[in-house]
This record gives sequence, C-alpha cells and structure tokens, in this order.
Amino acid sequence: MTVYDKIVSILKKSDIPYDEIEHAAVVTTDDSARERALQSWTIGAGSKNILFHAKGKFYLVVTTAGKQIKARMFKKEFGTKDIRFATDEEVSANTGCRPGSVPPFGHTSGTIPIYIDREIFTLERFMFNPGDPGRSIRLTPEGLTAALSVLPNPVFTFESGESGIIIKKISN
Repeated sequence: MTVYDKIVSILKKSDIPYDEIEHAAVVTTDDSARERALQSWTIGAGSKNILFHAKGKFYLVVTTAGKQIKARMFKKEFGTKDIRFATDEEVSANTGCRPGSVPPFGHTSGTIPIYIDREIFTLERFMFNPGDPGRSIRLTPEGLTAALSVLPNPVFTFESGESGIIIKKISN
C-alpha cells in the first residue's frame, strides 16, 4: 500500500471529510502553493513537514509552509543539541516518500513521533501532499485531529512561548 493509499484509507475508515486535487508534480512548498492556487485552493495554509535526526532517532515536525523551523528549538525535547535534517535517503527510508512530498501522517513507519504546530489547529483548512507530489489533500483542523487520533505514532503539539517551546502530548 502506498503512503497515499494509507492516508486515504485512514480518512475514509474514520469518516473524515476531505477534499483532493491532482496537479503538476511539486517539490517545494512554493510549488505546492502555486499549483493549489491554480485550482482556487487559497483558503488555509499548506504544510511544511521536516524530518529531523537526533540521537539515532527520527522526528517529524509539521508546520505551515511560511514558517521557519530551527532544529535548536527542539534540543530539550529530543535530548541533544546534535540535531540535523534527515538526508534524502533517510527521508525515503523512514517515510516511504521522496523529499518534498512527505505528508504530516500516514508514513510507512508508525513509530516516528510527530510534532505539530498548534497554529495549524486555528486555520480554516490545512493542505498537504499525501506522499504523491502530484496530489494535494485539504482537511479542516477537526479532520486533522481525528486523523491524528487513530495513528500508532506518538503525536505532540508545539508552540513558541516566552520561556521557549511548549510541547504537549495529544495521542499515544
């Protein structure tokens, strides 16, 4: 089963409403935004999904396309200052996707902890490539919450606070 098929299966089995479009294959968040805008998908925000490596483990950080995420934000949570972006090979091996098409959930590994920016849950819609660079899926925050609740992965939210990053576990 492809990552795309796994995501659609999660959404359908959980009766989560979603929209889907096909478009030209994309690699960057800017490419995704451009292709989505061509089909009038302009309400909400696209995702940026970054796989980090720290202390022999992988962590997926999910935020909106316009935000910058610095690895050092997570040094306390990941237990080390030695955090790096996963290589292209590590991304493919751990998610089943090529870089640029990693979705926020539905990866081949159900053990990678997922850290989701709390801001995403305040948006009207959240858009992402479902492991297929030629497709996009759009969910409401409630739909995303429902999808995350059925995953085997540990799921956390994060937000920036006055004393640094605030992380809360939300499932598993």
